[in-house]
Order: sequence, then structure tokens, then C-alpha cells
Amino acid sequence: MSLKNIFNNSWVVNILLLIVLITVNVLINLQYEPITNTRLYLCQSVSLVFVYVMCALHNKFMLQVLMHGRYWRYFSLLAGWLAINTAVTYVLRILVFQSDRNVIWVGDLVFAAASLLIGIGLWFLYRGATFQTHELRNSLLLREKELQYLQSQLNPHFFFNTLNNLYGVSLRYPNKTPELILSISELMRYQLESSRKQLVPLEDELQFIRNYVHLERARVRQRCQVNFKKKGHEKDLMITPLILIAFVENAFKYAPSSMSASYIKVELEIKGEVLHMKIRNTVPDNKQSVSSTGVGLNNVKQRLALAYAKRHTLITNEENNIYYTELILTLDRHASTPLPDRR
Repeated sequence: MSLKNIFNNSWVVNILLLIVLITVNVLINLQYEPITNTRLYLCQSVSLVFVYVMCALHNKFMLQVLMHGRYWRYFSLLAGWLAINTAVTYVLRILVFQSDRNVIWVGDLVFAAASLLIGIGLWFLYRGATFQTHELRNSLLLREKELQYLQSQLNPHFFFNTLNNLYGVSLRYPNKTPELILSISELMRYQLESSRKQLVPLEDELQFIRNYVHLERARVRQRCQVNFKKKGHEKDLMITPLILIAFVENAFKYAPSSMSASYIKVELEIKGEVLHMKIRNTVPDNKQSVSSTGVGLNNVKQRLALAYAKRHTLITNEENNIYYTELILTLDRHASTPLPDRR
């Protein structure tokens, strides 16, 4: 049994808490009574155990009566609870252990009432923490399902756009088709494998983008000047898969033009855990109709909001026939444990 499973056991937790309470009580009394006064220490320890059990029973059963609005019934039970605790601790102190005989029963009543108030406070703290944990778990599960759904949409989207590009290249340069089919198969293999993972190495993701840019260069040829630059080191950094490709795809959809000079500039800079991506591409005056599923950019914006909430900045703007995209991401460091598959 693992340590986590042990501490998930309520019996173990209660016993450990009792040991802590008894230890604290002994340490406090050592300031006033010698350790040789075994009757006093034994009496207080047994009384603590009894009152602790009674407080646990109160929180488990009697508080439910109060929660359901049965106030008179609860206060009647509470009076009985206090009477039992006072009587038992008094008997233990006077008749069983014969300790503190000069202290009247009022002290036992105060002890029971104080223990009850502390017990109720701890119960509400535990209930609030449990509720928050439950809400957080549900929120994470919902976010995970949304991410899986959005990521699953990328397979047909990317497949559609890539085949469409291959068709355009095959018409103009049929001799290049076999080589491009091999390149596309590599792209598709990575796309399918990475989509089952939560995070992938940044270096793999950037290599995927390089391969895609190489494929697109073959399609646009002289119609568009393509520049791809990277600064910094991506080692040990992890990224949500296929989060960058949509922006690069978008540039290649609209930039190439046979009527005017066009260009695409992709710049990547890595500083520490921050990835800064800038894309500049021309936009023709008369945009040609581009066949697309229309999923890419809206999809990736939703994925960024879910996977990198408060850890990303996305700026897009079109000015003077130039489309600007700037994305800043704070990434994760490589985890020591293997990444879980989403199969």
C-alpha cells in the first residue's frame, strides 16, 4: 500500500490526529505537572480520546440534523451530547483515575463545549476543502475533455489542407509528387502520434513546422518568398502539440500571389521558458478563394485559452496588405515521468 493510499484512509488520519493532540496536551502539562503524575496524564489522554470520538459522531450524524433545518431536534440532541460528555469525563477524573478531585464538573462541561466548537470548525474547513477539490477536479476533467475534442478536430482539418496542397503541386510539378507524398506521410505520422499526447518536446514540434514549410515551399515556388528563422535553444521544453502549425498554415493559405510580390516570414525566438513567434505575410488585394475546413484558427485560439490560460499572448492584425501574427507562450519544462497517451 502506497503512502498516499494510507493517508486516504480516514481511520489512519484520525489516529494520527489523536496522537498529535495527546502529544500537544502532554507537552503543555509538562510546564505545570511532573511526568511522574501518571494519573493526570492518563486521565487527560483517555478523556481526549472519548471526546474526540464523540465529536466525530456529532459531526457525522448530529450536524446532518442541523443541515436539514431541524433546529429544535438538534439542540435537544446537543444538550444530551454535552451531558454525556460532562458526565463521562467527570467520572473518569473523579472515580476512575482519582485526579483533580477539587475541580467541579463545570470544568468538564467547558472542556466538552470547547472541543465541540473546535471539532465543528475543523469539519467546516474539511468540508470546504473537499468541495473545492471536487470542483477543481471536475473543472480539470471538463478542460481535458474540451482539449481532447478540439485536438481531435485537427486530424481531418490538417489532412484535408495537406491533400489539397499536394493536389496543387502535382498539377504543376508531377515529377515532385512521389517525394512530396513521402514528406506528407511523415507529417501525417507525427500529427497522428502527437495528437494522442498532452505535451510533446518543443524540438519535435519545431521540426514538424520545418518539414511543413519545406513542403509548402515546393508548392508556392517563385510565387512567394519564404523565410524561416529560429533563435535560442528548445532543449527540455515541452509544448501542447500542433498549437503553432495553424498560424503557419494560415500564412501559406493567403500570402502566395502570382500577380504581385509576396513573402512569408516566420521568426521563432526562445528565451528561457518563453517562446516568441512572429509571422509576417503579405495579403493580395484580391484574395483568391481558398479551400479550407475553417476549423484551424478558431480551434487553436480555444486550445490556447484552455491549455495556456494566463500564459499566452496572441496578437493578430492586418495593415497595408500585411498580416501580422505574434504569439508569446510560457512553456513547461520536460517532465521526468513519461507522458500519458490519450488513447
